[in-house]
Amino acid sequence: MSSGAFLSVLRRPGVARPAAGAVLASLPIGMLGLAVLLLVQRSEGGFATAGLAVGLLGAGTALGMVVQGRLIDRLGQTRVLLTAVAVQAVAIAGLVLAARSGVLGAVLVCAFLGGSCEPQVNASLRALWPTLVPPGLLPAAMTCSSVMFEAPVLAGPLLLTVALPVIGPATAILLCGVLFTGGAVLLATSRASLTWRTGDRKKGLTGALTSRGVRTALLAGAAAGLLIGMVQVSAAALFTDRAGLMYAAISVGSLIGALAWGTRMQGDRPELRLAGLILMCAITTGVAALMTTPVVFAVALFAFGLGLGPTGVLKFSLAARTAPPGHAVEAFTLIAAAGVSAIAAGATVAGAVADRLGPATALTAAATVAVFVAVVLVSRGSR
Repeated sequence: MSSGAFLSVLRRPGVARPAAGAVLASLPIGMLGLAVLLLVQRSEGGFATAGLAVGLLGAGTALGMVVQGRLIDRLGQTRVLLTAVAVQAVAIAGLVLAARSGVLGAVLVCAFLGGSCEPQVNASLRALWPTLVPPGLLPAAMTCSSVMFEAPVLAGPLLLTVALPVIGPATAILLCGVLFTGGAVLLATSRASLTWRTGDRKKGLTGALTSRGVRTALLAGAAAGLLIGMVQVSAAALFTDRAGLMYAAISVGSLIGALAWGTRMQGDRPELRLAGLILMCAITTGVAALMTTPVVFAVALFAFGLGLGPTGVLKFSLAARTAPPGHAVEAFTLIAAAGVSAIAAGATVAGAVADRLGPATALTAAATVAVFVAVVLVSRGSR
């Protein structure tokens, strides 16, 4: 995407406030889990309990995405986002207090509640784009959403690394709450969000999943999440001391890929386009499995990220075009929840495979899964 298209989107009337809210609310996404892990570990003295707290935080986030998506489509953005972030603020404060008091049960409950009430600001912004930009700028706007999510999520852990020695994990968690609250309030009180309505909803239990396009985007999102989880764990197992560098290589590649090809990849036959991107991820993952030096391995992961970024843009763009009336936010949150859940599943599988057969085998398994998904997407596109 050219810088001109990016600026054209951001200069549209009414865009600056919700866009700023999305950026602000994205910053703590990559920070909160690590801060919770460190706080609980230091308070309870073990990583088992800390890992459980982070796991519940993630499980709550995935569940909350789906629930909030449906509620936003029914009740509007402002009411749901402000209620969610208010409950989250209480949960985050309660988590810090419970950890310092050594009340484990309360820590776990607050972790789950804090995750489930994470405000779905990015999905809400994606739903607002058709009301903020003309149709010709919609592909660029969807790319903007991905960039405004990727960049803060990448910057968040880096900022946390710098700040932790000074402020400690408890203050870092409270700071995450402030950022979530500020971002949600900025977007939810913008004119676009206050006046946003879904229109007539299509009734039925399946909701957004009645759309073939949404199901395709969901498949691609789950595949990408599975790959991320497997590749990240395998990278950490291979180069433990340089795991941060490997994660950063993926994130930087993803950001550049979204900027360079996110808008260009949108168009007809999305299944085939998604299949091509997933296949690119499979090839680069397979190449990474053969690498033995950290620098070359990081380059392979950077190339992996180049395919991952446009995949994220394309899946949400496809959902935006094909979601049933009144189910746009639900479609976005379903795809995001599938990705979060798949990352956790991929990490679990890769950890087990890496322990028994080695990290290279785990990477090869990830590449094999990606090839299979690419074939499925091609078959869907040829129907």
